[in-house]
Amino acid sequence: MPELALQLSLMALEAALAAAVLLALFTTRRILGLAALYTTVGVFYYLATLLASTTFVGVAPGLLASPGSVALFPASLFAVLLVYIREDAQEARNMIYGLLAANLSASLLGLVVAQHLRSPLAVNPLSLPPELFVQSPRLFLVGTLALFADTILIILAYEALSRVLRPLFLRAWASLALVLALDTLLFVTGGFVEHPAYRQILLAGVLGKAAAAVVYAAALSLYLPHARAAEAPAGGEARPGLGDLFQVLTYRQKYEALRAQAARDPLTGLYNRGFFDEMLQAQLAQARRGGSPFTVLIVDVDHFKRINDSHGHFEGDRALRVIAQALVGVARASDIVCRYGGEEFCLILAGTPLDSASQLASRIREEVPAACARAGVGAGTRVTVTIGLAACPGDGRETDALMRAADARLYLGKQAGRDRVVAA
Repeated sequence: MPELALQLSLMALEAALAAAVLLALFTTRRILGLAALYTTVGVFYYLATLLASTTFVGVAPGLLASPGSVALFPASLFAVLLVYIREDAQEARNMIYGLLAANLSASLLGLVVAQHLRSPLAVNPLSLPPELFVQSPRLFLVGTLALFADTILIILAYEALSRVLRPLFLRAWASLALVLALDTLLFVTGGFVEHPAYRQILLAGVLGKAAAAVVYAAALSLYLPHARAAEAPAGGEARPGLGDLFQVLTYRQKYEALRAQAARDPLTGLYNRGFFDEMLQAQLAQARRGGSPFTVLIVDVDHFKRINDSHGHFEGDRALRVIAQALVGVARASDIVCRYGGEEFCLILAGTPLDSASQLASRIREEVPAACARAGVGAGTRVTVTIGLAACPGDGRETDALMRAADARLYLGKQAGRDRVVAA
């Protein structure tokens, strides 16, 4: 057991050291450029491939894991994801090309070294076997294809998961773990399917890389918030080339960043009314094409004028910011939260029928007073909200019909005494 704990600790330390080295090189990219990072990732990848073909340790009864593969291979995807998030898709594309070139070059040089060692003139004091430097054609082909697929899939997985997972750590870990599991299946099957310990190697690889992904995701989630605060994202003109996917991602990133900046309410940081109107039109268009149902919420702060009159407009503004954060805290990653105007907020709940939306609205009604109480808004004044809901297609397929229905229900809630959720 002590030896097992030591091996697991060493793998975790390998992953942590690799992440620290890559983050340090990335941080100095304005001075050293990205070449140092790319070179280091190439070395890590070569070591991971070499160790994955030659070295295994027991990490649990009946389970064999390669320390290099478990700890070092995720470093390649970690670096691609880091460059994609902090630079842009174009630079991530360049890195992918560099990794493929490094893999090909290392394999060709390995063939040459093996020929040297096979020569009768070779002096080999360490008795290194020539096979150490040569991958089987099948393993080389599978590894190269898996590398290319992995580096693209990590970007696509991160983009897709960003729509449903809010915490950065969860997005990063889920993306890494998913792609690493697929890579392990391809690589181990391609190289060890006939090996007696195939299942043990496969299972240990999947579990080990998922554990290593925790280390890399933690490093990413700790680093990125500080990096965003310390420096502006790098930009640059995208150049045409093979990667249409990467061109689309690059331009989409820049466009969405600019649009998001213009679409924010300066007081609360939520999306503004113009963005709400645009997104509502898009949801309606999708619904007309046979898309899933969605629900609109209008959230109005009860007796908000009393806060302004009794405590001043500064306190009223603070109340709006606290309420905005409460809405964001309850809403899901796929929900659109906007400040509609004054003390009124609107939410679009995509793919959500009326009954599920009513449950979320009830949580909002409960969380807003609690959040305001925790923040001491209005010197302890109880702040409540009334919420009116309308669903598409049940309440209509046009903007006016939906908003009139939600507003009418909001009015009914006000008439009934406020602090209400009215869905029908």
